[in-house]
Amino acid sequence: MYLHSMSHEERVTLMNSAQGRIPADVILSGGQLVNVYSAEIVPHLWVAIKGERIAYVGPPDPSMVGKETVVHDLNDRFILPGFIDGHTHLDSIFQVGAYAEYALAFGNTTAVSEVAMTANAMGAQGVEYFLREVETLPLRVFVLAPPGVPPFPSVETSRPFPAEYFKKLLTMDRCLGVGESYWPTVTGYGERALAQYEWSERAGKTREGHAAGARGKNLQAYRAAGTTSCHESVTAEEALEKLRLGMAVMIREGYVRRELDAVSGIAQKGVDLTNAMIVTDIADPQELVEQGGMNRLLKKAVGLGFDPVKAIQMVTVNAARYFGLNDLGGIAPGNLADLVVVEDLQSFRCRKVWAGGRLVAQEEKPTQSLEPIAYPEEARRSIAIEGVDPGVFAIPCEQSRARVRVVELVNETVTREAAVTMESHHGRLIADPARDVLKAAVFNKSNAEAAPGLGFAKGVCLRSGALAMSLLWDTNNILVIGTSDQEMAAAMNAMVRMGGGMVVVQGEKVVAQAPMPICGIISPEPLPRIVTEIKEVEAACHRLGSSMARPFLSLQTFSFTGLPFLRLTDRGLVDVRAMRRVPLFL
Repeated sequence: MYLHSMSHEERVTLMNSAQGRIPADVILSGGQLVNVYSAEIVPHLWVAIKGERIAYVGPPDPSMVGKETVVHDLNDRFILPGFIDGHTHLDSIFQVGAYAEYALAFGNTTAVSEVAMTANAMGAQGVEYFLREVETLPLRVFVLAPPGVPPFPSVETSRPFPAEYFKKLLTMDRCLGVGESYWPTVTGYGERALAQYEWSERAGKTREGHAAGARGKNLQAYRAAGTTSCHESVTAEEALEKLRLGMAVMIREGYVRRELDAVSGIAQKGVDLTNAMIVTDIADPQELVEQGGMNRLLKKAVGLGFDPVKAIQMVTVNAARYFGLNDLGGIAPGNLADLVVVEDLQSFRCRKVWAGGRLVAQEEKPTQSLEPIAYPEEARRSIAIEGVDPGVFAIPCEQSRARVRVVELVNETVTREAAVTMESHHGRLIADPARDVLKAAVFNKSNAEAAPGLGFAKGVCLRSGALAMSLLWDTNNILVIGTSDQEMAAAMNAMVRMGGGMVVVQGEKVVAQAPMPICGIISPEPLPRIVTEIKEVEAACHRLGSSMARPFLSLQTFSFTGLPFLRLTDRGLVDVRAMRRVPLFL
């Protein structure tokens, strides 16, 4: 991983190589260069690499070839800069090393990742674990300081994250700015959010946005505070509004949401797209293993009408300029040698990939496996709870009937409030799977003495059994949903034994699980194994009657206070619009 400036010796060596005084290490010949600086495609150029950087881009020059020089004849294929994913989340589900093998194979050589998941899961220590791993990788990973740990302290709990560590993180070269700050916390004059913006501005770094639903004056205020980007535009009009305000627009096309289709109309508006990027917001692990990575985003963008060179700029130089990564994002002398050779500018099939001058992939396969980095044993002890009995899920009700608030799933990321009349059974409310009213609980995983937040859920549609999940945006506490208190306790206890992940239980027996014991949110397994385990837990949910299209995603977002409307956290039911706790009983 190369983050520091060149030494005097390196600079002299590079200049000598550029002038043919010493041979290059690698030469790419016979290719067509996509020049993202001039928006041209230039044929018949040589690209010469010396060490980790590009030494020369120009006509063929035999003086650069020595006995040890490796020459790659590209047969008229296209040479592109390595792809930059300007907004992603690489700190949960998989170890970033397991992800890197596949990302690199499909041309993604740099990623800018949030670390809010590890921060909420294990505080500053979780972020340190992540930073240690990315130090070892050929994939260039930059991070953003997590602004909300937890996002809304008045209604939810997570691990502490000291302000002093936040400021320390901002001073690191690897940290490019403040991570996505939810707009209501900024425009609501949140003291923590505004202080973080001030620290970032002093450090000359970015302030990433999350402007879902913010338009007009709300967006103006968000921009006035100093927010520099947003990845939440769902229409071309929303994207254009942000571009006109000088905000970087990150068009999302990944696992959670896919907005490239809806936002692609911006390509026909004739506006300057220098401040636009295409990002994943986390790639779909299954697609990454089975189909491709960021090259698929380029293929789709061109199919939707984007000019190929402009699309390439949106995953290379635009991101590099926005984040101030001046030696990345383009092919020029002095830049880091992150290069992708593709078959054509329609399919973007990756033939060869270099990262820092090293050939890391050929024919969409890594040239060598990356050794997994072992996390310390303490990283596997993120859950303080030792076990529960069914009584912890009891909801007392003295009346024979009661009307209660229920969290109803609208889609994979949005909920709403529903009202349901329920009958008391021996002084308690129980789940009613026949009416799709299941019991739900959220535990503060770091405090074994704290009572869980309790409530009910609709839209999960289990006929029997229970589900437990410790991968919860953003707090990474533990969610349990089930048809009986006994099965919920069985799911919770299986989760505790496993150390984190997702568990499906029927009749108190575990029928499927996806273990993620590192910080309670990360699996140490290879990416294909993780994909298989996610498929297995989702199939088990469907066998138990669930109608959720992607249960693994829906459960992650069930407690998420960053989107409307009613949520259940470890502190109880929360009205997200008012950002206040509300009672279960109406």
